[in-house]
Amino acid sequence: MLRGASTGLMVVAVLAVVGFMWWLDRKADSYGTEVAPVLEEEVVDSAPVDISIAALAAEPGAAVGETGYLRSVPVAQRLGRGAFALQLDSASTYPVLLSADLIQMDTQVYGGDVVTLYGHVFTLNDSIRAVWVEQDAVDQENAGAVPISPSFIMADSLSFN
Repeated sequence: MLRGASTGLMVVAVLAVVGFMWWLDRKADSYGTEVAPVLEEEVVDSAPVDISIAALAAEPGAAVGETGYLRSVPVAQRLGRGAFALQLDSASTYPVLLSADLIQMDTQVYGGDVVTLYGHVFTLNDSIRAVWVEQDAVDQENAGAVPISPSFIMADSLSFN
């Protein structure tokens, strides 16, 4: 009798596994989506652009939301281990915050350096400036030196020219 019961349990177990596999197959089909291939011209259109230094100096708030390169721009001042100011023209400086990756790599930027950076432009306000000081991106003694600007760029990559 024990032998017949174990055969029956084996049949039930096999049917349960087969049923479960069939159910998984049906669920996988319901998630199926058709992926359209990316055309080469679509990739070119989404390529990062150069952010105009002159436009950034004239109207820094208009650049919010842009992602791109700032090329060969002199550094006006080092503000701390994670921030510095760019010299856009003779009268305009512009704040830059280094990404966490660049800070962890101990990237050092000083006044007089010429840099090319890639990043995203965000809105800047007094609360954000205060957080920069609280998190030691800006040295306490340089808190007042952060340029007054409606935006800043978060640098994801940085190279020295």
